[in-house]
Order: sequence, then C-alpha cells, then structure tokens
Amino acid sequence: MSTDLCCLSAVTFYIVCVGTVLSDKLPPPDNVRVISLDMGLVLEWDPPQSITHKHLSYTAELKGWNRYEAVCANSSTLSCDFTDNVTVFGTYQLRVRTELHGQMSDWVETNELSLDKITEVSSPHVQLKSRKGQTEVDITDPLMRRKNLRDVFGNIAYLIRFWKKGDVKKEELSREQNRVILSGLEPLVNYCVQVEILYLKNKTSQPSNETCVTNTPSNEVEPWLITVVLLVSFVVVLCVVVLVFLAVWFSYKGCRIMYPDAKLPEHLKQYLSERPQSSIFLAMQNSTQLKEHFHEVSIYHEEPTSSQDTQQTDRPIRIQANMDETQSGVERPESTVTSSDDEEEQLLDVKRL
Repeated sequence: MSTDLCCLSAVTFYIVCVGTVLSDKLPPPDNVRVISLDMGLVLEWDPPQSITHKHLSYTAELKGWNRYEAVCANSSTLSCDFTDNVTVFGTYQLRVRTELHGQMSDWVETNELSLDKITEVSSPHVQLKSRKGQTEVDITDPLMRRKNLRDVFGNIAYLIRFWKKGDVKKEELSREQNRVILSGLEPLVNYCVQVEILYLKNKTSQPSNETCVTNTPSNEVEPWLITVVLLVSFVVVLCVVVLVFLAVWFSYKGCRIMYPDAKLPEHLKQYLSERPQSSIFLAMQNSTQLKEHFHEVSIYHEEPTSSQDTQQTDRPIRIQANMDETQSGVERPESTVTSSDDEEEQLLDVKRL
C-alpha cells in the first residue's frame, strides 16, 4: 500500500513539472524591483520559484513616450541597467518577462516613475581639519551617474552631526555651504562628525562614515607663518654661506698676491742682495746737499716833492745783481739798487760815446 502511494506521488510530481514546462505560459519573474542610486536606473528580479530550470532567460523593456523598447533582450542575468536610456526629468515605465526555448511568460510591469523623484543619494565624502581651536568640515558631494547633484536638485543642504568621541549626545546643525567651521570646541578633545545631504525638502542621503579628529589648541602657529620663518632662515643661511665663501676667496687671493708661489732666479736674488758698485750711484750717495746763498734786497720809494722829482721818480728803477759763485764756482747774483741820479749819469755817458 505504501509502495503504491509513493509511486503515485512521484507520477503526480512528474506530471506537474512536465506540464508546467510544456505549457504555453512560463511563470513570470518574482520580486521585481526598481533600484535608483545617484541618478541611475536599474531593474532587478528573482527567478520564478515554481520552476527549477537553470537555462531561463529574460527580456526587459523601457517605455518612454508611447511604446516599449527592448534594452536587455534574452539575458541570463537577473538585472537590467536603463541609465543610459533615460533622462533626468523623464517619466518611464519598465517591464520584464521570462523566456525558455521560445516560450514566454507574461510581462511584469512597474508603475510610471520619474528618475529625480525615486533616486537615492549615496553618502558624501567628509574630511576634517583642525587649526587654532576650530575644526573645519569639508564636504564633497557624491558623483552622480547623470549630471551633478546640484544641477538636479538645485539648492541642497547638509545635516551635520558632531559629538565628543565616546559620548551619546550629538549636536546638529544645517548648512548650505560644503565647508563649515565648528567653533566653540574644547581644545585637545577628539570630536567625531557625520554628515547627510538634505534634498527634495524631505529626503536625506545615506549618512557618511563617522570621521574623527583631535581639536587643536587655540594658540597654534599659523602654517603660513611657519613657511615664512623657514624661508627667511634659508635666505639668511644662504647669504652667510655666500659671504663666508667670498671672504675666504678674497683672503686667499690676497695671500697669493703678497706671497706668490713664483720664485726669483738665484742669480737675480744674488744681484739684488749685493751692494751696487756703480761709481755714479756711489757719487750720488756720497754727495751732500748744496747750500744756497742769497742777499737781501730792499726797495725804497719816496714821494715826489716837485715836478722834477716827479719826473725822476717816474723813471724806472733798475736793479743790478752780481752773481755770486756757489760751491761749484758760480756765485748767486748780488742785487744792488742805484739811485735815479746815477742811472741818469750812466745814460749820458752812453750817449756821448
């Protein structure tokens, strides 16, 4: 009895499986879902649970304005990417079916959807910098598969949460700038930050990873000041090195000039060291300085008392000098002054002759 029951069950199972495969309609895909992340559009599904055949294929289509167009035809994968076939602000409808050896299942269609309304935004990239007791949060938007984030959603905001590492209490603030300064933080304390993007008024992106940094003290030296100090120090050291090099170089050149390496020949040294034997040179060394002899000359001038004296006074006064011999036999001139009467007599004697 039990043996007959087992045989009947096996036959029934075989008939159901074969009937399902040989029927005109295949079962459609299960769990069809739309995935949209960063302006991408992907349709995913699971194989039908009522059939265990391993060689199933699928066709997915996209409807834009008025008709469907196949994007993934006879594909063995369980997903289809429609991103390159859609626009950011368009409205679309998707569908998929199962295929096996020319047999096709019914279509599984999605509702009409707009990419900018259904898409999700991935987490932003957050970088922290701390200086002078303040922590700077630098936020970078995620890359979109279609256009940029701000081109699609316009003005967006950032929800920033920060807290001391280890504390449960978190503080929040909302800013539209992607670079925010967190002031009023305690120095030398480790703070953690997490950021979400606010878009479409009521939607948020995936949260970023928790990023932590130790807040610096407020008396931290500015980086540009350190750079200036290093630059000035380098210039000063360079100038000192150049000056030392120039001083050593000119000292060396001066020593070479004062104490040259070239040596005089021995015969020239001997000639310069011996006493000169020239008679002229010896006479010049032995000669004494000549003494000069001179006589004092005095000139007297008298005021005329009459016309005759005036004429006599107007006559030239002649100075006669007798040469005195010097030590060489020539004397210097000895000057004498004659009166005007003597001069006149001499002139008369000359006329008579």
